[in-house]
Amino acid sequence: MANNMSKIKVAILCIVLVVSLIGCMTEPADTQSKRPSLTIGESIVIGKHSEDGRTESFLGIPFAQPPVGDLRWAPPVAFTHSKDTFLADNFAPACMQGSRITQWYKNVVQGFGGDPRVVIAPKVSEDCLYLNIWRPTTSSHTDDPLLPIIVYIHGGSNKAGWSYEPNYIGKNMATDGVIVISIAYRLGAFGYFSHPAFEHSNFGLLDMVEALRWINQNSIAIGGDPTRITLMGESAGAGNIDYLMAIPASKGLFSRAIHQSSGSAMSNRATKEDDTVLGIALAKKLLATEITDVAQELRQIPADTVLYASEVIYKDHYYDNAVDGQSVLEPLVDTIKAKKLHTTELLIGSNEHESLMYLNENLSVEEWLQSEANSEDIMALQLLVDHFPNEQDQLNMLSTAKTFLCPALRLAEEISGMRGHSWVYYFNRQRDGEMAATMGAYHGAELPYVFDTHDDWLPTSQVDRQLTDLIKRYWVNFATTGNPNDDDLTFWPQFTAQIPKVITLGNTIDVSTHSQAALCEFLGPRF
Repeated sequence: MANNMSKIKVAILCIVLVVSLIGCMTEPADTQSKRPSLTIGESIVIGKHSEDGRTESFLGIPFAQPPVGDLRWAPPVAFTHSKDTFLADNFAPACMQGSRITQWYKNVVQGFGGDPRVVIAPKVSEDCLYLNIWRPTTSSHTDDPLLPIIVYIHGGSNKAGWSYEPNYIGKNMATDGVIVISIAYRLGAFGYFSHPAFEHSNFGLLDMVEALRWINQNSIAIGGDPTRITLMGESAGAGNIDYLMAIPASKGLFSRAIHQSSGSAMSNRATKEDDTVLGIALAKKLLATEITDVAQELRQIPADTVLYASEVIYKDHYYDNAVDGQSVLEPLVDTIKAKKLHTTELLIGSNEHESLMYLNENLSVEEWLQSEANSEDIMALQLLVDHFPNEQDQLNMLSTAKTFLCPALRLAEEISGMRGHSWVYYFNRQRDGEMAATMGAYHGAELPYVFDTHDDWLPTSQVDRQLTDLIKRYWVNFATTGNPNDDDLTFWPQFTAQIPKVITLGNTIDVSTHSQAALCEFLGPRF
């Protein structure tokens, strides 16, 4: 009996071995040896295919040395891709930040009647300078051996956000024949910190420049065309593009820009001296006693401690790029006035209800006008918004015009007057349903259409699907040729001071003068 049991055990073992061998022979094609790969420097970077096989991605690729230790509050140092094989199939941690953007998403989900628990905060780390690449598979594009590249810079007031938020996943845009790259950059006090112990202030901006250098140097290796690199950003990401269009370090690293919902950079005049007040306050909070080598001591403090302290010291501070004499040499408006912006093509626009979710419920239109407008303009502005049905809509239009619309129109005008070309859009699509109506065409509402990443909690109809296809085509056309038009789309005319035509993207597609442009006579940047 024992002998028979032994024979049975041996037979079972043999069967297990055979099944295992068969399993190895029939392993899915997407193994490491079958996965897409890139050769970057001396590294082999292994990515993965999308489920439908139309695109491939390479996630979490380092473009700079980790900005830790002696590299905290220092310009980024290029990453050396040495002889190794790197598996790039997962996102890297987001840069150090608090809960601002996570909470923003939760609020928007609730605004649409969804469950805010679907929003998952990313892991954060000071070691965060990585980028992500999505591109069509070789078999799905044969016409263009080198593809245009779109580089996405996320928003979040330069204190939060990450390169792979759900709306920034680039695979669906890549199916249209472009390479989409999203980049990270240092945030908050890690990215924007002025102190006498440090020469530089704008470390986040320098990270963007370093990422662009990496993309230019490796564009051929990833199948991209270095002569067709388009920057795309929303909110603070678009504001940073303003500086990348101005500073010497980024000249020649891109030729086109897509600028969505930003304008604050046009009024920013922050200097290193201004911001040093907060920098010194943070240092005093972090260092218990007077230290001879302040820079060295600050660099040794744990990142979490720096973050928590900065959330208190910089509570009401907007982290903008400061004139530090190193990366930013003068206020942006002075560069524009001197007509020294880099020559580029520009696609730019804003949404109808940019300011709606940020309005102070206790603020009246009269109080807003008293604080934000010139006294001689108040009556004219009141007349221009009187036709809106309630004070909330009036406040939204005034604030949206001042912060987003008018700077966008002015920048488009300046670019078109500097041998560049500008196209301006106005996004006013509101999702279907009563709850969606309370959100309007909110700040960031265009992003799911641009990337074709409509969240499950967003009410998405056939109108939204059609608008998505249209917007994607305009954006991809622009990245491909420098012009958003093709023969099958409603013609989108260039914007000039003489013919200020704008395309409206919403339930209908219209071309006309912007419906709120008259506000900019009184609220636009003046220089």
